[in-house]
Amino acid sequence: MAQTTATVICVFAMNLLLLSLLPCVASMSSGFRLKLIHRDSPHSPLYQANLSDFQRFMKNVEISEARASYFQRWSEISSAGNSMKPQNVSLRLPLKFIEPIYTVELGLGTPFVKRTFIFDTGSGITWTQCKPCFQCFKQKEPLFDTRKSNSYKLMPIKNKLAKDFTCTMFGCAYYVGYYSGQMSAGIASVEDFTFQTTARVPYRVPGLVFGCGTINRGPFGNTNAVSGILGMDKQPVSFARQLGGLIRERFSYCLTETASPSYLKFGEETTIHGRNTQHTPFLKTNQYAVHYGLKLLDISIGGQKLGLTQGTFSGSCVIDSGGSISLLEAKAYSAVENSLERYFSKFKNVRRLRGGGTPSGFLCYIQPRGFRRFPNLTFHFQGADFRVPSENLFLLRRNFFCLAMIASQNLTLLGAYQQRNVRIVYDLKDEMLSFAPEDCSRDAA
Repeated sequence: MAQTTATVICVFAMNLLLLSLLPCVASMSSGFRLKLIHRDSPHSPLYQANLSDFQRFMKNVEISEARASYFQRWSEISSAGNSMKPQNVSLRLPLKFIEPIYTVELGLGTPFVKRTFIFDTGSGITWTQCKPCFQCFKQKEPLFDTRKSNSYKLMPIKNKLAKDFTCTMFGCAYYVGYYSGQMSAGIASVEDFTFQTTARVPYRVPGLVFGCGTINRGPFGNTNAVSGILGMDKQPVSFARQLGGLIRERFSYCLTETASPSYLKFGEETTIHGRNTQHTPFLKTNQYAVHYGLKLLDISIGGQKLGLTQGTFSGSCVIDSGGSISLLEAKAYSAVENSLERYFSKFKNVRRLRGGGTPSGFLCYIQPRGFRRFPNLTFHFQGADFRVPSENLFLLRRNFFCLAMIASQNLTLLGAYQQRNVRIVYDLKDEMLSFAPEDCSRDAA
């Protein structure tokens, strides 16, 4: 603990020194969008061609498990009434590692330079590595040089977001750290960001607060492709919150299969179509003051409710773009497992598969040739039913298949794999999630 405290003090002192050396450089579109690229797409800067499909899936499982640990620890801290500032609370979070599922490209500065960010609905402050840098992890893109931007400024200590940072008369500093040693620390700054509009022309949003990282440790992925994180949680400092009325306090996405791009949309582009649109409120307890928690009541398999008792979902459910597969609390997972056992027992040649050749911790079955009678699953949220079709529920291999969910100790997480071909709208003003089925491959139109 003493070593951690000394490290934080050292980081803050070095950033105050840099603050004293840096010079202080002193029309709305109908909507805009960012292209979301999945890590397993050949178009992704994170793509690793040497991995098999199975290895890719297991990597996504590891990421999902780490995300669950992250959300669970944050929930415990929040429930205990921890008063640490949001940008420093991550000092205590046991995230094993952080690797991106989706990346986005943004323009930063004036004239703008392209930056590749991790898209993360579970993070607050947006940050990137900056030059000059005391310590930086490797990245393919040049470090962001604040001296070459005409719009870069230090965040004034009178800024309404200053309360979320550690400030002195010289300026404000931030620190986000992870259990594995990855971290970013630097200067709370203000800069212009550039998006692509609906009309396919650049649109500049001035004066957004971000972290200019001067002391950073990685890696964030295996390809040195990313330079930082785009934070989209419910904190005031997050990108979504700062855009506020400019985007009608709404953003949305419709996730495709991994090979095709998806789109993160803002403002009027978040329109949701169809009669099957449903709505469920975000939880507002201390546990979910920052993350997108939903009240999960029950689960159905093949149209039959499991009848889970009240209190089964002690930590309720977090919808998360940064985790791939879904995780279910142990009691709920056991009920789903038993229900699937009964369902597949009706088919003569569909037998439970155990032992070597199957992924550890997964519910798997031998798949007879031509078998396609898979059930669907429905999450019953407060006021809404989220249907997971069979193609999003099972992982199909050459001669066997597995449930694309795993058990978790005490947290349920709705991952990106189960969100495919569903329009998801985050409404920050009304604190509500809306969703409807959609062919996401047509989202680029």
